[in-house]
Amino acid sequence: MSTNIELTKPGAITRISTPGPRLASVNLLSPATLESLAVRRVRRRLLAAGLVGALVVGGGWLVEGAKLHSAQHRLASEQAQTAPLQAQLTALEPVAKFFAQLDARKQAASKAMAAEVLFSKALTDLNSRTPQGLAINNMSVTLTPSVVTSVAPPVSPLTQAGIDAAGNVVTTSPAAGAAAGTTATTPAAPTAAASSAAAGAVSCARPDPFHPAAIIGCVTLSGTAPSRDVVGQFVNNLKAGTYYADPFVTTTTVTGTDGVQSVQFSGSVGLTGAAVSGRYADLSWLADPKVLAEAEQMVAKGNTASSRLAASTAAAQKAAKKAADKAAADQAAADAAAQQAAEDAAAKQLQDAAAAALAAANAAAANQANNSGQGK
Repeated sequence: MSTNIELTKPGAITRISTPGPRLASVNLLSPATLESLAVRRVRRRLLAAGLVGALVVGGGWLVEGAKLHSAQHRLASEQAQTAPLQAQLTALEPVAKFFAQLDARKQAASKAMAAEVLFSKALTDLNSRTPQGLAINNMSVTLTPSVVTSVAPPVSPLTQAGIDAAGNVVTTSPAAGAAAGTTATTPAAPTAAASSAAAGAVSCARPDPFHPAAIIGCVTLSGTAPSRDVVGQFVNNLKAGTYYADPFVTTTTVTGTDGVQSVQFSGSVGLTGAAVSGRYADLSWLADPKVLAEAEQMVAKGNTASSRLAASTAAAQKAAKKAADKAAADQAAADAAAQQAAEDAAAKQLQDAAAAALAAANAAAANQANNSGQGK
């Protein structure tokens, strides 16, 4: 080992040692001892790993056991509640049976009364369209329920009016329905082919058999009138109504004595689907019959879901057209302003070019005059 001496302060000596060559080491343990030590180290590691594994398995077993115990506890609790719930269900079985029977009776009533026709309204309309002096002496009506439901499927007055069983309006405007993801529904109409096929099953004389109207039944009638003109007025009045279609007078006979004329006539007229009540299509109004009366009044006044939907659609279209017209007018004004600006810029450029040309001409003339003066 070598030693260096460094003076840091007067009178102080610091010794610094520097490493010298390393001495060789000698292992006096036998290979068997070394192997035994290695085996012991491996055993200790395996033992530690086994203990860790046992702890993990034991912890998982404890957790799963706790979960199983909790699940068994919940199962026992639910099973303890089964008996009381079953008792309540048994007690409510008569109520459920009653409502099931009530629903069945509602469906039976709806099916049985689907073809109900309000003859009172049809007769009232007929009376209002009968001219003065004309008398109907005999009348008969032929109806087939299957034809009625085929030509004019029953639609509830609540659906037509657009209200629910509580009398609340359920129709919305197209924009509101689109925003809410819903649309207002209108009564579905039968297809033209189905209506024509069903209407063709009605045996009734028609003025135009090649283009028959959709009717649910045939009304045959006969009576007397002061003249054939009055009979013709009666036919025109029936054509203008909503309850009747295709009126046709088959025979007219003029009789009279001592200047008193009388016309005996007979004919038929088709009954349209406007006479179908539809009030049994939805029996939710049974809880409050006033709602049905309100719906019927709304339909009679024309305040229906389809009319409100049409009005709101027209209003939306009008607003959209107004906005489009305003946008077009604004665009036209902007285009006109741009055109005017372009024309003004072009005029200014022409003026500037003319001024520049005039200045150049004046400069040339002045230069020529100057040159001429110098030449003299």
